[in-house]
Parts: sequence; C-alpha cells; structure tokens
Amino acid sequence: MHEARELLAVREVAHAFLLAEQPGDVQQFALDRVTPLLGAQFSLVMQLSSDGELLRPVAQHEWPAPYRAWIGALRVRVGDGPSGIAVAERRLVEVVDLFAQPELETWHEVARELGFRSILAAPLETADGPIGAVAFYFADPTQLSEDQRTLVRLVADQLAAVTDKVRRVDALRRANAALADANAQLEEQAREWSQRARQRARQEQAMVEALQRLTGPMDPRDVQDRLRAVRTLAEHAARLLALPGPATPLRADEVDPRTPLRTALERWRVRAPMLPMHLVEPTVLLPTMVTDAALLTEALELTLGLAACGACTADGEVQLAIQVERGFLALSVTWRGQPVLEPVSATETGHVAWSDPDHPNRAASGQLPPDSPRILQVRPEALEWAAGSPYATVKQAVATIDLPLVRAMVQRLGGDLRLDAEAGPDAGSQEIRLVFPITA
Repeated sequence: MHEARELLAVREVAHAFLLAEQPGDVQQFALDRVTPLLGAQFSLVMQLSSDGELLRPVAQHEWPAPYRAWIGALRVRVGDGPSGIAVAERRLVEVVDLFAQPELETWHEVARELGFRSILAAPLETADGPIGAVAFYFADPTQLSEDQRTLVRLVADQLAAVTDKVRRVDALRRANAALADANAQLEEQAREWSQRARQRARQEQAMVEALQRLTGPMDPRDVQDRLRAVRTLAEHAARLLALPGPATPLRADEVDPRTPLRTALERWRVRAPMLPMHLVEPTVLLPTMVTDAALLTEALELTLGLAACGACTADGEVQLAIQVERGFLALSVTWRGQPVLEPVSATETGHVAWSDPDHPNRAASGQLPPDSPRILQVRPEALEWAAGSPYATVKQAVATIDLPLVRAMVQRLGGDLRLDAEAGPDAGSQEIRLVFPITA
C-alpha cells in the first residue's frame, strides 16, 4: 500500500512536470506530495545562485511557522551543511542523527530552534551541472529505506528537469524576440537605404539634366541659358555644402512661425511683383518654434519659388498659411494655376517617409501626421519659359533640384515635407506643407 502511494506521487509529479510553465509550481507540488510520504516534518527546495556559491530557498513545505518570516533571507554556502555538501559533491547526503555527528556541530543550534534531528538532502542536477538542492527534515532520528531514497532521487531529477526546461524555454523566447527585433531593424534599415537611394537618384538626375544642357550642341542664342544653368548649379552646390550635417549642431532660435513666412514672402514679392501672394495668419495664439531661423527661411523661400512657378498663369495666385493641429505645426504654401509636382513614375505606390530616421522627433515616433502617399518630383515643363514671357525671371530662379533640397533642409530641422499632386494637367491647385512637431 505504501509503495502504491509513492508510485502515485511520482506519477502526479511527472504529470505536473509536463504541464508546468513555472518551476515553482512543480517544486511546491512535489514537496506537498512527497514530504508526508517520507514522514518528514518539513522540506525545502533551494536554488543555486548565478555565481555558484550560495543556495537560497525557492519553495517550502510546513516550514516552522515562527521562522517563516526570515526564510527568504536564508542562505546556505555550497559545501556547508548537508544541502551544501549534496550540491558540492553531487550526491545524496543522509544524516540520521545530526546531534551524533560532531563535524556538524555548527548546525546543532539551528536544528534545536527549528526542531529537527535528521536530514536527507539531494542535489538538483542537469547536464550542465547542479542547479540546487531539495532537503527533507525529520523531527526524530530517521533511517530511510532504499525505496525512499530512490523516491527522493527521482523527485530531485524531476525538479531539476522542470527548472532546466523552463530556463531553456525562456532562453528560446528571448532569442526569438531578439531575432524578431533584429529582423525588424534590418527591414527598417533596408527601407531607409532604398528611400535615400531614390532621393539621391532624383538629385543626381537633376544635376545630369542641367549638365546636359551645358554640354550639348550650343547655339549663340543659348549662351545666356548656359550661364544661368552654371549659376544654378553653383548656387545649389553651395547650399548643399552649407547644409549642416547630422553631427553639426543647429542654431536654437526661438522663432515666431509668422516671421520666416513673411521674410520669404517679401523676397519673392520683389522678384515677382506680378504674382498675387497672400499670407493667411490665424487669429489664435501660435506656439513659438525653437529652430534655426535662417535655414527655415531658406527652405520656405525655395518652396515659395516652386509655388510661384505654378502660379505663372493669367489668374494664378499663391497663398501661405499656418495651421496648428494636434501635436504639430504646418507651414503650407498653396498655389492656383498649373501643376508643378508629379509622381516619379506611374507605377510608384506605397507610403514613403521623407523623415530622417536618426532624428528624435520624426514621423516614426508618432509626433507627425501620416506621410504623402507618393514620391513626387518637379515637372520639367513647369520650368519652361518662352522669350518675352513676363514670368521668365520667376522660372529662371527655380530648378528641379529645389524640391529635394527643401526636403533635406526640412528633415535637418526635424520636420517632414508633405506634397500634394492631385491637380489635373490643365488646372487646379497644389500644396507643399512643411510640418514640424510641437515640443512642450
């Protein structure tokens, strides 16, 4: 009958081992089942520290009530006492009568306080070595049978196996999570590289087109166009070289957003007095921007030039506006007349983030609104002009590379560029928005 109870306990512990997700569940279950079968007064499972020097309790059964409050502070050094010897020597340690063994005299006082005289301790071992110990404490001198020792060894093996299983599962989960993070980072990096490659290709194409105009067959009447193209290339090269890199700190001016808009507007009113240009200012109090005022003004001036090209029609006009949305500030330039922007290709779809992934206030952080759905470029025909045209000076001051240059400036300032190309080929309006997060 006694053997049947032991077999039942072993089967129950084995079943718990198969279902367990936490080692503590099986440890407690095993102590509660096996301790009464052995006739022990109380029991304890101890786990080995990461440095392999100390054992600390992780589960107990019927530990004396007056001492349960300090059980969490209990530590047993490996090699010290029955449990420490069991781990150090990786064997079953049986002490029939503690008080009959002088070499364990340092444990006599503890035994008197807790009320035990006999101990059976077994190491918890895995293929990588010991990971703890299980100990059973008896009130009277107790000589266990070989079957009982076998039961303790079997339970110790099960406890070690469940702990090892859970640790390996946790390690596998952590490895899978790290792999998923690494894959996500690689995918994001691939998207960023692809985006930057497309942007660079557009800039290089603009330069190539300008150089082709310089080096192609020359007619004497083309001299002024060639000189103008040379100046355009020089101006943009200077702007690109002057654009602060990621490691260069920007000025931190406290700017009223109306100020750079007004400055850019006044510059273009001088260049194109024939074009109606209006600034719509909100009546609400606007937040100030902490930014590089000069770089922002230059970006707005280039943006306004693109809009001015679009407004070069009989009834064309340009409108500048400031919008405050939840969490961001938008400086928009809208024009009525002819379209200036067009998709890079008819097959180009999908969302494209113009943002700099290294900047802390980018759209990826959720601080900016969703991006424009298509990659856009300046229509070459929008910059064409005829001799004697009243708009010749406007279009001569604008180049296809202005758009990627504006984008680079806005990104460096921590903002995003929003582009609208919904106008039809003959009429309508288009809009460019410079969007910046509002920081508290």
